[in-house]
Amino acid sequence: MKVSAGSRGTGVNSDRQVSMVVTGVNNNDYSRTADVVMNVPFSRMNETMRLINSLGGKITGVVVSGGASAAKVAPRKED
Repeated sequence: MKVSAGSRGTGVNSDRQVSMVVTGVNNNDYSRTADVVMNVPFSRMNETMRLINSLGGKITGVVVSGGASAAKVAPRKED
């Protein structure tokens, strides 16, 4: 399942997108066992991370695309 949010940024980073793979979201709209991919503008990454945390989810992977310095961040290893 993919979840997208609108863009409200008009600055330099408004063309950058962040895709976060999330697991364990505790919300009636999502299945708790399935991974969810959330696509948001770079300017909304922080508030989306807070939302994921408040829903009991865990970010397992992040990909930043677009902009002058696009980067890919590997998923974190489990301890």
